[in-house]
Amino acid sequence: MWLRNAHFKDESATGITLSFSSLFYLDSFKKKCLDQALNVLSDFAGTDISINLVVDDQIKEEKPQEKKITKLSEKKKAVNETLNSEYTFDNFIIGENNLFACNVAKVISNNPGTSFNPCLIYGGVGLGKTHLIQAIGNYIYDHNPKMKVIYVTAETFTNELINAISNRTANAKFKNKYRTADVLLIDDIHFIADKVSTQEEIFHTFNELTEKNKQIVFTCDRPLTELTGINERLITRFRKGANVDLQPPQYETRMAIALKKCKDLNFKISQDVLEYICMNIKTNVRDLEGALTTLYSFSELVGREITKEIAMEHIKNFIPTQMIKNTEITIDQIIGQTASYFNVSSFDIRGKSRNKNVSLARHISMYLSSTMTNLSLTEIGKYFDSKDHTTVSYAINKIKSIEESDESIKRAIESITNNLKK
Repeated sequence: MWLRNAHFKDESATGITLSFSSLFYLDSFKKKCLDQALNVLSDFAGTDISINLVVDDQIKEEKPQEKKITKLSEKKKAVNETLNSEYTFDNFIIGENNLFACNVAKVISNNPGTSFNPCLIYGGVGLGKTHLIQAIGNYIYDHNPKMKVIYVTAETFTNELINAISNRTANAKFKNKYRTADVLLIDDIHFIADKVSTQEEIFHTFNELTEKNKQIVFTCDRPLTELTGINERLITRFRKGANVDLQPPQYETRMAIALKKCKDLNFKISQDVLEYICMNIKTNVRDLEGALTTLYSFSELVGREITKEIAMEHIKNFIPTQMIKNTEITIDQIIGQTASYFNVSSFDIRGKSRNKNVSLARHISMYLSSTMTNLSLTEIGKYFDSKDHTTVSYAINKIKSIEESDESIKRAIESITNNLKK
């Protein structure tokens, strides 16, 4: 928020100048961001970088755009009963794990039947497949209310087919319902495995809709290569369009999701507890939201503020056993072993030295502290001089990004880890 009001003005051999539209924004940046900005810039440059802050009267403050007041239609818009109006693009949290899938979904929503048709969205449980496929339907229905948009789960489709088979009139009505759709959204297509009649009906529905350039979107819990029990001719048709996947969200996305959930619940929770939850629940969005709902319910019923100890006790079922950290290892031990490996002092690792070797050892110490202890990012930051949780997050992500590609870093982490476990 404060960085958004900073503007690059000038540079020199030893630093840069940032300008602001008012003294208020300058002072706020200085208090909230300056130390972190200095750390990040100095890490990139490999030497100390100065930041000069000035007020520039020529910069105009951005004012929020006035919302246009539109008259409500006297006639209330009909509701699409197959869709959940809560599932929209506006409340879908976007991260690196789902950015491509979300962009594909938006393209489909703006031009149904012309791009990415058919489309298969696949991914594990609780990663947002249903949210995304229904967001497509809601967007199209809101902007093209004359279009016939149908959302259905594969299980419901199968049950409707079973009920229609024995009745000629019902069978004709069933076929007409789905084969005249402008947009057909089928959730959990893996459910039709080994269901021959359902596959046959979807095959004919698929052919009729695609011939008319009608949009079809499916979701599945696995990629096509892992689907079994489904006719090859259906598989080849699924492959004709776009196949996009949803991955488990990264820490930053999990934190954004958690903050939104807390806002929706009007749930006040400390940063330390929130960081603990987001660092440990890495499986899917559903588990993350379930953990927050559990803690919110406890807080409301018992009337107690959620501490880290309470959180650890009440959400342990959401955390896979293998992800529970080794509580016997301390940050002091991690810093000591890292200092020994890189032949630097523990004092320097904790301090502000910009020496390249020390900075690397500091970043690895922060990374190992996040993977081998139960401490939150804020708590880890307190062990290092003037390091807040965002700086710790930056260090962790930096090591993650280079660990796989840099063999020397990988060996260093393995060696330090083994020494700590001994």
